[in-house]
Amino acid sequence: MTKNLDIPMKEATDAYLDIEIFVNCPHCDFLIDLLNEGDTNNHNHNEEGHVIRQACGDGLSVDLHKQFEVNNVTCSECENAFNVKGLTR
Repeated sequence: MTKNLDIPMKEATDAYLDIEIFVNCPHCDFLIDLLNEGDTNNHNHNEEGHVIRQACGDGLSVDLHKQFEVNNVTCSECENAFNVKGLTR
């Protein structure tokens, strides 16, 4: 089946990018999005794009994922702090 290219295009719409980086709190197992300040006790761990640059980098290198690190994450559910090391998926 071929599409008719003479049909006028309808109004265009913008796309959006939604990135989430999840970790389970090692203290209470609460699912935390490291990019959501509501999950990290109102702390912005992605200041100046630090977390996203680590996760995305210049490709999806396994070596980059081993080096992924976010320190002093505080769980908004139990308010315990922990560090994140490594990105598995």
